[in-house]
Amino acid sequence: MSSLILSFSTNFRKNGNQTGVVFLFCFLEVSSTMLEWIRKFDLRKTGIVNISAGLVNILVHIFVILSIVPYQWVNGGRTESLEAACQISVSSIVVAIVGILITLIASRIIPIRLNKFWGIVLTVILVVLLPLSLFGVVQQLLGTMFEKCVMSIVAAVGFCTAVRIAIEKRW
Repeated sequence: MSSLILSFSTNFRKNGNQTGVVFLFCFLEVSSTMLEWIRKFDLRKTGIVNISAGLVNILVHIFVILSIVPYQWVNGGRTESLEAACQISVSSIVVAIVGILITLIASRIIPIRLNKFWGIVLTVILVVLLPLSLFGVVQQLLGTMFEKCVMSIVAAVGFCTAVRIAIEKRW
């Protein structure tokens, strides 16, 4: 890869547009090394950690519905009433359950044989959902103190494990 970077950098030095291309190839080399390092983590253990993060998320939303956790502590503190918080919590629980089911299949905790087409579809879905998961971490960091101190850690763990599950080769 280094020789490839050198050949591209010498070609683009003549044209004066070297920094962008050299940076791109350096980034690709670093990211491929990182992907190899991330793939060393056991897929099933990563899936269990991801499911645990999802269960903590579900538990917090159940606590909001049962009024054990004040509804002002979640959803950035912008929810008007307990009824509105309950509606949001129910939809969050449904989304978390769907995420757990996808994780069970993608991390091979439930061993389902996927053909090449469905393996690619599952990988595309997981990769497309990664930016949304990262956005969720940012939202938690911008939320209430409870979200910053507790739920941001849960969301960050969920994101890191989702990255590992998404980069698994399934075909």
